[in-house]
Amino acid sequence: MGVSMKQLILTVSVLLVFLTFISGNGLAVGLEYYGIDSEINDDMAVSSKVTLKFDSAISHLDYRFDFEIYDLEAEADFNWVNCELDVREGMSDVSCDFMGMSSAKKTLILEFKSKTGIKMVNDRYQYSFEYDISLPVERLFVSIKLPRNGILAEEVANESYFPPDGEIFTDGRHIIVYWERQNLDEGDSAQFSILYTIPLVGGMFYNIIITVMTLVVIVVMVGLAFYIRRAPKTIDAVKAVLNRDEKIIVDILNNYKGKMGQKVIVRESDFSKAKVSRLIKNMKERGIIDIEPVSGRENRIMLKLGE
Repeated sequence: MGVSMKQLILTVSVLLVFLTFISGNGLAVGLEYYGIDSEINDDMAVSSKVTLKFDSAISHLDYRFDFEIYDLEAEADFNWVNCELDVREGMSDVSCDFMGMSSAKKTLILEFKSKTGIKMVNDRYQYSFEYDISLPVERLFVSIKLPRNGILAEEVANESYFPPDGEIFTDGRHIIVYWERQNLDEGDSAQFSILYTIPLVGGMFYNIIITVMTLVVIVVMVGLAFYIRRAPKTIDAVKAVLNRDEKIIVDILNNYKGKMGQKVIVRESDFSKAKVSRLIKNMKERGIIDIEPVSGRENRIMLKLGE
């Protein structure tokens, strides 16, 4: 390919988003869920939906895009939201005021379109963007849907997108790549890029080609996932898929020969009990650790390697 996906994402940073919040009680807030779903249309415009689920009620939101957007629509599960869009000098500022947020109803959805974000790279299309995390995010979900005739540019699927740990699925007409991240802290950065082509074929022949290629991609990814799951795990392999806080937990466990009490992890990590419990639960669900009850108030945490 000549230029790696990692080099491309570092040199072609199209989207930069900043969020600032004002809570009703003046306290810092975060996001339980931050979803960014982008669909590349046939005319190369991008339709995006940003879903924000706050961890507490707020009264105001400022959301900045480092490019021009249009057709902004806002909806929420609480009583009232009013969002205004200001576009100037190639930047877009969204300012929203809220009423009626509660502990049960605190989700805002912003939908908009943009004609910025897609570039030609060696006769192929690249869509790339970067999100600076300006507040804690428990779960980030990002998806990119290719145009109806779009296919991944590289023969090896995960060489067509960055980061390469994305997952692929199809709705029958489009190829979709998605990523999930957990427990992002203020100051973290989330970068994503996808490289695709649009074959100059049509009709039934094209439909056959896209169907076959999609099935091949799915079979390869399923096989790769099965191999990775069955392959012996090493410390480096495990840490490659962890965030910063989870790496600290794994390092502590490794220093104690892979097994120790949960209270010791709290002491060694200097994390709160609640944070350690949340990290341990997430890591157990992903098969990285095991939890063995020792007593009614203590668990033994064991690192799973070599299985």
